Amino acid sequence: MKRVRHQNGGVFLDRRVATWYFRKTDSEGKRKLTRIGTLAEYPTKKAAVLASVKLVADATKEKSGITFEAVARRYMAERMPKRFTTAGGYRNYLENYCIARWGDTALAAIEPMPVWQWVNQLCHPKTGKPLAGKTKVHVRNVMRTVFDFAMLAGLFPLERNPIDLVKVTGATKRTRKKRVLSYGEWSRFIANVFAEPQRTAIITAMCLGIRREEIWALKWGDFDFNANTVMIQRAIVESKVMESVKTEASEAPLPLDESLVRLLLDWRSKSQFNRDADWVWASPYKAGEMPLHFQSMQKEHIVPAAVAAGLGKIGWHTFRHTYRSWLNAQGTPLGIQKDLMRHSSISMTTQYGAGVVAAMREANSAVVRMVIQ
Repeated sequence: MKRVRHQNGGVFLDRRVATWYFRKTDSEGKRKLTRIGTLAEYPTKKAAVLASVKLVADATKEKSGITFEAVARRYMAERMPKRFTTAGGYRNYLENYCIARWGDTALAAIEPMPVWQWVNQLCHPKTGKPLAGKTKVHVRNVMRTVFDFAMLAGLFPLERNPIDLVKVTGATKRTRKKRVLSYGEWSRFIANVFAEPQRTAIITAMCLGIRREEIWALKWGDFDFNANTVMIQRAIVESKVMESVKTEASEAPLPLDESLVRLLLDWRSKSQFNRDADWVWASPYKAGEMPLHFQSMQKEHIVPAAVAAGLGKIGWHTFRHTYRSWLNAQGTPLGIQKDLMRHSSISMTTQYGAGVVAAMREANSAVVRMVIQ
C-alpha cells in the first residue's frame, strides 16, 4: 500500500482492489476508512489527494467550517510554486509548523493575536531551539498565502487577510554573523587544500562568487574560453538538476580572468570527463554521470582545511560573502557589484545602475589576482 500521510488522516491506495481510501483515526483511537474512488477514476496520487480534500475537511472541521489543513492540502496540490527548492520550503513550513499547530482549527476561527503569539515563540520541532526571525517570517508568509488561496477558491470571505496583522519581532536581525575571510585567511586556507578537482572548484567559487548549487552544476560547454566568459545555466539542489537559474539576472554571462581560465583548462586537460557535455567536477565514482557531491566536499576538504588554518568551520557561502566584500573593498561601484553577484535587484547591494562589461572584468580580475597568487 502506498500512502500520502495527513496530520489528521491519510490517503492511500489499496492495490489489491485498485481503490483509493481516506483513513482517519478518531478520538478513541479507532480507525475509520472512507472510500474515495477507484484507480481508474483517479489515476494519480495528486488526483486522489484533491478528491480527498472534502474528506479531510469533514474529518477535522469544527462548527465554524473548513479547517486550515483542508485548505493547506488543496493549496499544496493546486497552487504550490513550481520551483523545486521553493516548493520544498513551503511544504516544510506548512507540514512542520502551520498544520501541526492549526490543522484542526477552522479557518474562520483563526485570529491574528494567537497567531502573533505563536509565530514569535516558534522553535525548531526537533532541536527545540528558537527559530531565526527570517524563518519565522517565512512561516508567517506561507500561512498568509493559504488564506489568500482560500479567498481565491471561495473557501473564505473576501476581506483583509488576518495574517497581515501578524508582525514578527526581530525579523531583520541576523542570528549568525556573516563569515568573511581576510586576504591572509584565504591564503592560509587554500594552502591546506591539496586534492583535485576540489582545490580548483573552491578557487572557482571564490573567483566568481556564484552560489554553491551553481558551481556544482557547471559543464564545460558553459564556458566560452575564446571570449573568456561563462554562462550559469543550471543548478543542482538535493541531487536534482534544475535546468534554470534562480532569477533572470542570474542568466547574464560572467567574465573570466585569464588566471582562472588557465587553471580551469589545466584541470580540463587532466580530467577524463572533458567534453562540452561533461560536468566540470564529474564524479569518477558515478562514471561522470553526476558531479562530485559538494556537501561531501565541504565536509571532507573545506572544513578540515579551514580548521587547519585556524579559521574554525566555514562553508561554501563563506566564499560568496567574501567575494562581495572584496569587491567592495576594491571600491567597485555598487551597480557592478550587483551584476557580478547576479542579483535581480540591488536590495542586497543597494539600488544602482547596471555595470559595464569592461568595468566588471577589471573588478573581477582584481579579486582573481588576490585569489590565485
